Amino acid sequence: MNIVKIVCLAALVTVSGCLAPESGASSKGADEKPLKVAVFVGSGARNIGAFRWLEITARAKNVVATPVDGEAVRSGALDSADVLVMPGGRAHQEAKSLGQEGRERVKSFVRGGGGYIGSCAGFYLVSQPSKTGVRKDYLGLIPFVDTPSGGNGRAELNFAFNEKAEKLAGIKKGIYRILYSRGPVPVRTAREVEGTRAEVLATYHSDYNPKSAPYPSKAGHPAVVAAECGKGKLFAFTCHPENDANDYECIKGAFRYVTGREVDWDYSQRKRGQLVVGFMCDDSFGVQTARLAQKLVTDEEFDVIPLNKALVSDGMLHNLDAVLVPDGEGAENVGAGLYGENAERTKAFLARGGRIFAWGRAARTAKRSESGVTCVADSDAALAAMRAFAAEPIPPPQVFPAKVAKPIRAGVLQNPVNSCLPIARLLDFSPEYELTFIAPEEYVKGALEGLDLVIMPGGGATRQYKSIGDDGAAALKRFVREGGKYYGVCAGAFLAMQQSIEGFSRLDMVPFKDDDPAYYRGDAPVKIALTDDGVTALETTNTTHTVIYFGGPAAIPGDPIADTDVKVLARYESRLVNTRQPKPVAELAGKGAILGGRVGKGKVFLSCPHPEKQEQTMELVRRGLKYLTGVAPTTVHLERPRGALSVRYQFSDKKAADYLFGTLYRDSRFHVWPVKPPFVELPHADAVVLTSAVSEKAVKKLTPFIARGGRVVAVCDTPKKREAAKSLPGVIAVKSYNEVSHALLK
Repeated sequence: MNIVKIVCLAALVTVSGCLAPESGASSKGADEKPLKVAVFVGSGARNIGAFRWLEITARAKNVVATPVDGEAVRSGALDSADVLVMPGGRAHQEAKSLGQEGRERVKSFVRGGGGYIGSCAGFYLVSQPSKTGVRKDYLGLIPFVDTPSGGNGRAELNFAFNEKAEKLAGIKKGIYRILYSRGPVPVRTAREVEGTRAEVLATYHSDYNPKSAPYPSKAGHPAVVAAECGKGKLFAFTCHPENDANDYECIKGAFRYVTGREVDWDYSQRKRGQLVVGFMCDDSFGVQTARLAQKLVTDEEFDVIPLNKALVSDGMLHNLDAVLVPDGEGAENVGAGLYGENAERTKAFLARGGRIFAWGRAARTAKRSESGVTCVADSDAALAAMRAFAAEPIPPPQVFPAKVAKPIRAGVLQNPVNSCLPIARLLDFSPEYELTFIAPEEYVKGALEGLDLVIMPGGGATRQYKSIGDDGAAALKRFVREGGKYYGVCAGAFLAMQQSIEGFSRLDMVPFKDDDPAYYRGDAPVKIALTDDGVTALETTNTTHTVIYFGGPAAIPGDPIADTDVKVLARYESRLVNTRQPKPVAELAGKGAILGGRVGKGKVFLSCPHPEKQEQTMELVRRGLKYLTGVAPTTVHLERPRGALSVRYQFSDKKAADYLFGTLYRDSRFHVWPVKPPFVELPHADAVVLTSAVSEKAVKKLTPFIARGGRVVAVCDTPKKREAAKSLPGVIAVKSYNEVSHALLK
């Protein structure tokens, strides 16, 4: 997943003897008794998915949520529950944690009238054991068994909900895009389960296979199942709707089906100046840690974001003030999340003033000798230490290095539909480079003169060509052939290639074209492997990388071009069947993923996937830039200033880009992330800056954010924008970018 996406969606517990044994946001004065929900947090239920379920149920209105493990289930915890939630993780470990007695209690609970909601591993757990006898401890509550297609990768896939979903659970019929992470791909068994009536409410509408070997397609297989089991009801997802607030309607439908009641929840607004704390959840929680998580997300003393090894690797520590490493069943695995391959990231986080708070088993894995690591006795001591840290004087603002005497001059195409932000950020703060944004119409006005390098980002190659026009395209091609350097990513790589289908204009700079222009493969992580030419060009021995693919080209040879020598530097190893639609697509594996070489007197580097979308693959970007210019940009991370206003910024046209890079990023009073409609996940923001045309539809999406105390500032620098903003309640309209900072702080 994209880090931007990944950060914007990271939304968002009581210790024995000092906190209440249960947590929940019950609605006082409600006619109905609070719904009692047990959330399984024992061994097997793991990672951020478990945190999400804890958060959702803890915040739910008129609900009392209680974390339970295998021992609690065996001791009768379900006797007083209405619903059991089984998060994702590892189903066989969940089954083992429950034990035979616990598994029988779960089956009796459901058949006796209880409700069950499961995601991913929670689906596996209630399905049938496979024919080979593997996982004999599955509960067998529904007549479905997993197929060999299961367990393939992690990506967002499309799922088609049918009329039964609308009729039985109130989930509107249609296509939903939901996170898939090695979940089951079930088929219905010929033998029904006695006392169970199961209905398929959704099927896989797309597929994903990150390996080069072919597997049976997921498309068309069941993905969401609802069942009446005796007197109870069961609702199971093969995917993870808890991961994204866009999919919470599916979760509400699950509760609606198993309980017959409407369950809703909301997030309070982040308070200005709150400490931003990463809650480490790299393995199973255990009951005590789960209670602490519930407390933190409901008390809202701190701005809490779930954290795991993958997010640490992707740079999340740059956005945090502190990390909380709690005791729990998976505490010993903390070392893998913060140390090991992430040791340098953790060291840098501590060096710039971040803090790590750990206790219990987690403290034994923390590097006690490092400054900034605080090992405490228990959760109370950890909370006290975090409060004390929040009260400390705010450190001085980040100092950015000065530019070298003659920096490499780089120009980036700027329009609303591109992915240039990470590369632009890298170059703008690197002392070896000087960045400028080029509006499409400036390509024919001499904007390329004096530049050494042009960055053509992702977005849409045909839109990019049309935006710069035939004359701009000719100027860009001439710039390269006369000695300029060209870095193209995804659409920018498409643009440089030859036309592969009539009506799609290209620059025709390199002797390659896309293999299958009629279909869109979707987006997901893919593996690429450097060729011998790539190893030499990029000066690395690390030949295999997992990068984000987003509908980019798969390069195959085209027609020869005179005075051009471009080679394949990396090839795809993944197949990546379509993650958006069930349509067949041409094979991806074996085709060109990165191209590079000479074009006339100039040089090109074309990346079909997006290495800039993850911090752990930004090294490919740096090496690609060095391949072109001879100089690798120095990475300067933008660190969160403690106490800064958390701002979400709409990255639209050239003026918006110039203001973002020239002012906001360098102002220590703000910490800025990009944002795009539909503005779903804003509980961690203080303010939103809108820079494109302000619409009633956009503001309607922001109404809950405004109602909770969030601030929306709209730059209305044209009469048309100002006229549109007049009727929009809660929006602060300013006439120029010079007024934005004052409006944010007012």
